[in-house]
Amino acid sequence: MTDAEIVAVIHDVARTHLQVETTMEMRTPLVEALVLDSLRMITLVAELENSFKVCFEAGDEVGLVTLADLVALVRRRLP
Repeated sequence: MTDAEIVAVIHDVARTHLQVETTMEMRTPLVEALVLDSLRMITLVAELENSFKVCFEAGDEVGLVTLADLVALVRRRLP
């Protein structure tokens, strides 16, 4: 799966489950772009796990600042 495909899924999850219509670049800060609070973060994580069929682990959120960080995390968790 390419980075562009991962980004497309993240955009779809943001639009569908967080009702966020935004264009994000790889350096876009996630918290601001997706208006993330603790509940919205849980929703994002759960929907990304379902979409990518992966399981994130405790501590994976450390260092997640930009879209590029999230893409890298998903890539590490993909089989």
